[in-house]
Amino acid sequence: MMGKMILGMILLVGALTPALHAGQLSEGDIAIRVDDLTIDASEFEAIFRSAVRHKYYHGRVPAEELRQFKQQVAQDIVTQVIVHREAERQGLQPDQETIASEIEAYDAKYRNSPEWQAQRERILPQLALRMERQNLLEQMEARIRQLPEPTGDQVVAFYDSNPDKFTEPRRLWGSVILLSVPPSAGETTWSETEARALQLKFRIENGEDFATLAQRHSGHPSAVNGGDLGYLHQGVLEQGVQQQVDALEIDEISDPMRVLEGILLFRLNGVQPRQLKPFAEVQQRAAGLLYRELQDRAWENYLGKLKASADIYVNENLYVQSNHE
Repeated sequence: MMGKMILGMILLVGALTPALHAGQLSEGDIAIRVDDLTIDASEFEAIFRSAVRHKYYHGRVPAEELRQFKQQVAQDIVTQVIVHREAERQGLQPDQETIASEIEAYDAKYRNSPEWQAQRERILPQLALRMERQNLLEQMEARIRQLPEPTGDQVVAFYDSNPDKFTEPRRLWGSVILLSVPPSAGETTWSETEARALQLKFRIENGEDFATLAQRHSGHPSAVNGGDLGYLHQGVLEQGVQQQVDALEIDEISDPMRVLEGILLFRLNGVQPRQLKPFAEVQQRAAGLLYRELQDRAWENYLGKLKASADIYVNENLYVQSNHE
């Protein structure tokens, strides 16, 4: 569905009404024009800065990412303008009951805010307008996305064409013995613990039971299960550990490995290769994925037609990096 975050920024700025001063603006002053509606550079910058504050509240943004986000904001403005106008042309009416409920919730959320109480009467009409516009946009998108469910043959074809979506990744079955080392321990302790791990490896390779030694010596939670971790997906292990484990043969035990918690021995018990799940097992998921894909395609096609029938201008100078970015 259409993102609400940027939408809210746009609708709280008085930019979605035809600009009476459009004839007084030069082409360079116009940021965006959709038919008879113009948004000048200062209006666009206000929208953009507000959107940046909401999305990137955590700090400074890389210049290239900021430039791409500015392009997204500009395209979202165009999209929202043309969809809102089409909703009005089709005679859609905002769901006032839903809007009243949303305003009531908003009012309750900020009831104890002195700033909200001081500005409430001035802001409420703007808030209602924003919610009405948003509601119309959501109604339009819901209409376009309301499609017949895909047929069984379509779902099968989608499954056959997208095996990666339904393939179980390679998994490793492993067991571990972790000899714990305190974080503050010195090199001598680490070396002594590594020597103990080598002795345990030697004992296992000479016939002692891995699970029994894990129960006696391992500080890992899996010790109660004899060190058995079950099947692990690729990427679960630390990178250094994963590299050593990937080099093991089945039933082989790794050399002692230093990890954050201590010294680790890893035994590879088995490997489950990548395998395509049977259609019957993933049929419902495949149908859901296909339906969302069809909905997305229908929405994108609809937007393309609306844009093709509109006179749209976006000033490319918007994306030139300025000093404050």
